[in-house]
Parts: sequence; C-alpha cells; structure tokens
Amino acid sequence: MLEREAAEQLAAEFLARESRSWGPSSRVRIIPEYCFVDGKQLIAPYDHVDYLDHGDEDMQLGGNLPIAVDLRSGSCRFIDWDEADSFMERELL
Repeated sequence: MLEREAAEQLAAEFLARESRSWGPSSRVRIIPEYCFVDGKQLIAPYDHVDYLDHGDEDMQLGGNLPIAVDLRSGSCRFIDWDEADSFMERELL
C-alpha cells in the first residue's frame, strides 16, 4: 500500500504528463492540502499555477476532474463525473 506522499507524487507526475497538450492550461499542479484518501485510492484535485500561487481568478480551472491514484498499484486516472458527484454529495470535493 502506497503512503500518501508517494501517491501525491504519482498524481503530480501523471498530471504533468497528461497536461502537456493542454496549451495555456498546462501550467497546473495538484493541491496537496485538498487531497484525501477514499477507500484504497487517493483523490488529488488540481488547478492552474497562476490561480494557486497568485490568486488570478481568470486562470482558475472549471470542470477539471481530480486524479485518482490506486494506493495498491499506483495507477492513476482522472475520476469520472459520477465519482465527482458522489464526492460532492459527501462534501469531499
């Protein structure tokens, strides 16, 4: 089972790979203080660096789905809308 820090690092690496083709939105970073463990996965929200570091609300992302890291295998993926709805209903996102 992965430790939280290792899972966060995997999420950050996954996001860096996936976001390379996103144009101006590619400067993104996970938000460690908003990460949480749900069952056997870490959920890692992320946002644009300019919003996180400078509060530039024009750069805040909308509709971006967090990353799920399987704590057993280390595999990463973006969550789907059904999962996001479930987390929002439970006030986790």
